[in-house]
Amino acid sequence: MKNTFYILVIAFITLTTSCQRSIPDNFDYGSIENNTYKNKFFGMTLEIPDGWDVQSNAEQEALIKEAQVDLDNKEFDKMLKTADITSASLLMVSQFDTQSHTDSEVLNSNFNFTAENIGLTSIKDGKDYLDTLRKAMIEAQMPIKADEDTKSIEVDGQTFYYFDAVMTMNGMDIKQRYMATVMNGFSLIYVATYGTEEQLEKLMDVLKTTQFE
Repeated sequence: MKNTFYILVIAFITLTTSCQRSIPDNFDYGSIENNTYKNKFFGMTLEIPDGWDVQSNAEQEALIKEAQVDLDNKEFDKMLKTADITSASLLMVSQFDTQSHTDSEVLNSNFNFTAENIGLTSIKDGKDYLDTLRKAMIEAQMPIKADEDTKSIEVDGQTFYYFDAVMTMNGMDIKQRYMATVMNGFSLIYVATYGTEEQLEKLMDVLKTTQFE
C-alpha cells in the first residue's frame, strides 16, 4: 500500500522559482535519538510513536519517483524540480512499515514535516501559505479536493493553520490534513494522511508533542 504513503510528496508544492529562496548553509535537517526528533534550526523537538516507521532519505527519494510515475503530471514534475532548491523534507514517518504493510482494509496513516523557504514572498503566516498551496493544487490539476475553510490551532505557542482535503488515487479516496506555520523565514508544513478519525486523532497527538524553544 505504498500509494497511501508517497502521496505526501504533494507537500513539496512551491510558490515561485526565485533562486533567492535556496536552503541556507546553516540549515539543520534534524536528527532522531530515542524516538525524539530534534531540529536546531527551528528549535523544535517532536516525539515519534514507538514502533512507527521512519523513512530514510533514500526511501523518500524512491517514494517521490513513484509518485511522479503514478500522477503523470508535468506541472507536478516542474514543482518538484523547484522544490529541490526551495524545500527540505525534515521527517517522514508512517504508522506501519511501508515494505511489509499489505492490509488493504487499513490505510498506512503517516505524517511528514517539510520546510519551505518563503524568502521575499508576501507570505506572513501559515494561512497565507496554505491559501497559495490550495491555489497551486488547482492550477496543477492535482486530484485533490481541498476544503475552502482554513482553521487554526496552537502548538506550544506556535499557530498552525490547516485545511482538510481528500486525494483520489487509483480509485481510492485518501484523507489528508495540511498544516503550516511560519518561522525563521520558512514555512513549516505538517501533512497528515489517514483513513479513520482515530488515525487522525493519533496524528494530531503526535504534532502536539512538538515543543519549540
